[in-house]
Order: sequence, then structure tokens, then C-alpha cells
Amino acid sequence: MNRLYLIILFVVLNNWCYSQFSEGFHLETSVTGDFIKNLEGGINTENAYIGMEDLAITLNFEEMGILKGGSLFLHGLNTHGITPSTDIVGDLQVTSNIESGNYTGMYQYYYQQQIGNSKFLIGQHDLNSEFVGTEYGGTFINSSFGISPSISLNIPVSIYPMASLAFIYTYEKPYRFIYKIGVYDGDPGNPENNRYNLQPNISLTEGLLFISEIEFFRLINCLPENIKFGAYYHTNDFTNYNDTTITQKGNYGGYFVSDKVIWSGFNHPHSYLTAFLQGGLAPSKINQVNYYIGGGLHLNGMLPNRFQDALGIACAYANMSRAFRNLDKTIDKGELSIEFTYKIHVFEHYSVQPNLQYVINPGANSKLNNALVASMRFNIFLEN
Repeated sequence: MNRLYLIILFVVLNNWCYSQFSEGFHLETSVTGDFIKNLEGGINTENAYIGMEDLAITLNFEEMGILKGGSLFLHGLNTHGITPSTDIVGDLQVTSNIESGNYTGMYQYYYQQQIGNSKFLIGQHDLNSEFVGTEYGGTFINSSFGISPSISLNIPVSIYPMASLAFIYTYEKPYRFIYKIGVYDGDPGNPENNRYNLQPNISLTEGLLFISEIEFFRLINCLPENIKFGAYYHTNDFTNYNDTTITQKGNYGGYFVSDKVIWSGFNHPHSYLTAFLQGGLAPSKINQVNYYIGGGLHLNGMLPNRFQDALGIACAYANMSRAFRNLDKTIDKGELSIEFTYKIHVFEHYSVQPNLQYVINPGANSKLNNALVASMRFNIFLEN
């Protein structure tokens, strides 16, 4: 019933805003669902359905004739279902990137101002939408192909489904490089103590997260490649796994991302083969995951007249630090996830995506057998 109310609210709000602002008002809404079955291994071989509905509104003040370069972004979401990685598969890297349990609330709300080559952003913001992300890894549904587990499993970070307040500065030299630096509240909290994510709680005891990234663009034989290098520092106290009775001030790490077009059908620009590579490093003694490596291949438009379809294979490996493994002899060295996926655009705004993942050492737990997880995702996407 709550989801019905949300859909009605979305429609009413869309119609009202569009009637008031025929220019400068942009609305995007989507419904995403995953039917998941663990075929073998893991915790058990149960099945599950999880879903997400979200609504994003952008008010472009320049198009409205109010303020040049200014815009306001509002993003709410509703998620539902169990948590398959926790309850069924037992994996660390999370086989579905929409998994979050039952939650309804504001996800992001921020103001953005463009001035020349510079851009300023302030508000509640998902770090992964500006930092760490890979363009071609976005086809896959394992969470590690979005945010590196060397970050998400080690420090509190502003990502789906709970974002925190942030300030971001971006400088772009077109076709050459983009530099970004951000400061985030050190702990986005959880839905239990901030039910609708409308009560930002900035506390110096939670620390701050500083992150910086530079992205370079280049052409190799007329084919584009993007390379990102980034580093972060969290100011809070963290447990020292070599001696759990003491803590260490601050946590830090680095990462890189590469997106490269390997082949492109110049007569058919929607047909291309790409590769992506990710990596992350973090100090062993204060982190669960001390390094991560992932990558894959993405083939777009391989069939005649199916230019939007995408086929992909990718792997993600999270290595457990030696200091963390010494705490429990049942902890394995690492977890490896291998994903096969095929995204099929059925209609203009509708897609289905069969997906198969093989998880070796789920949860880096020696007591769990390797898991084979099959899923079917559907997505309905609308925008004005």
C-alpha cells in the first residue's frame, strides 16, 4: 500500500511541476526488481525477490531563467525485500547492488553551481556517483563493480542507500582531465536512527571523510580510454587488528579505475567492445580488506538491430588482510565473484537482465561452500 501511495505522489508531483516549469524541470523515475535463487552452496538454497523504486527531480535554474549554472537535485527511494547476501549467499561483496532491506526516505538532495570550468556541490550526496565509479562496470549488478570493497567494507562511507552531507569541488579541462575533491560527514548512519534520512547528524566524533580523484582522457588509435586515480582519508579512530585493545587515529587508502574501448564498429557506433579494470589498496592492520582487484569485458550491440543490448563477463576479488584473518581461523584469504550477464532492452523504457554469479569462498568463510547464484533483473525507466 505504501508503494501505491508513492506512485500516486510521483505522478501528481510530476504533473504539477511540469505544468509550473515547462522548461528546466526534469524528472526521472524507475522501478527495479531482482528475482534471486541460490542454486548451490552459500548459507542455503532459498530464493528471494528484492525491489527498488526511485524518483529523481532536477530543477535547472539556468533553463528556468533564474540563475546561470545553478541546479537543485532531489532523489528519494523505496527499497524492500530481504538481504540475500546476508541471509542466503553469505558473500561479502553483495551479489545485488540494490540490496538494502526495507527502507523509504530521501537519498540525495544537493545544490550544484557551475562557474566556468569549476563546479561546486553542497548537500546530501552519494560518493559513488562522483568518485570511484566505472562506466562500463555499470552493466554488472555485483556491488563491487560500483564501489570498491577496499573502501565500502573498511570505513563508513556515503553510498546507497544512506548518503551523508558533503561538499565537492570539481575542475574540468575538457577532453584532457577532471579533478575532484570532496569532504563528507564521517558516518551516514542507518535507517534505524534516521528513518527517512532527513535528519543530518554532523558530529566531530564521527570524523570526516576526505577524498580526491583525478581522471585523464586519451585516445589510442582513435579509441577512447579514461583512467582515474584517487585517494581518501577518514579522520575517525579505527581498531588495530594486530591488537584489538587499541585504536589508531585515521584510515586511508587509494584506488584506480580504467575504462577503455577495445573495438568499435565505426559503421555501427552502437556496436563496441570495452574493458574496465579496478583496484584498491588499504593498510592491513586497520582494515578488513587490504586490497581489491576487479575487471571485465562489456560487449554492446552484438546482434543485428539489437544495438542497446549488452553482454558482459567480470570478476571481483576482495583480499582479507592478514591482521584481520588472525582474529578468526575460519576466515579465508579472500572472496572471488565471477559474473555473467546479458541486458536485453525489450521496449524503449523496459529491460530484463538474466544474471549468473559464481562466488568462491563466500564471505571469505571456510565453512561455506562456493555459491552459484542466478537472478533475473527487470527495470522500468521513465523521464520527462
